[in-house]
Amino acid sequence: MGPPAITRRRRPFLAPVWLILAAALAVVGVGLFLHESASNTIVVIVPPASEELGTIDDPPLSAAGEQQAQELAQQFAAAGGPNGFAALYVSATRRAKQTVAPLAQSLGKQPVILSSSDADGIAGQIMGEHTGDSVLVVCPQSVIADLIQVLSGQQVISSEGQREAWVVTVPSYGPANVLRIGY
Repeated sequence: MGPPAITRRRRPFLAPVWLILAAALAVVGVGLFLHESASNTIVVIVPPASEELGTIDDPPLSAAGEQQAQELAQQFAAAGGPNGFAALYVSATRRAKQTVAPLAQSLGKQPVILSSSDADGIAGQIMGEHTGDSVLVVCPQSVIADLIQVLSGQQVISSEGQREAWVVTVPSYGPANVLRIGY
């Protein structure tokens, strides 16, 4: 008997190449997922502007306070583009509402009245509703240090008599950062 009429040629085994390509695609996919899911929540915390001197419990802004509110609006209105503040949070005091009013009007946003006056409740409300966004919080000086402590785990000391704003960056992974801006 002679050799068969049809002969087969062996092809190289390509499974290792395909497995390497599939593993590389899986690694790239996981990397893209982690990159997209890693986000920073930026919380800008500002105390209310100066109050009118008097004996009432919830005083309005003074003339200097109204000027401070206008300056706040001018500074942050430029940052209010498409990636600007997702929300404006304000405590229930008259001064806080009057401080954020010019900014809210220029951004076309309705301020959210904080349902809680404790730092845990405020931080929970912000992180629960706006993870990955930028928000502005106007709350009393007495709450600011506690709010920063809850958001970042860092203790801060506020300077009496000096106007200051705090920027707390809370990443999805890793420790939070705190920046104090005196003005």
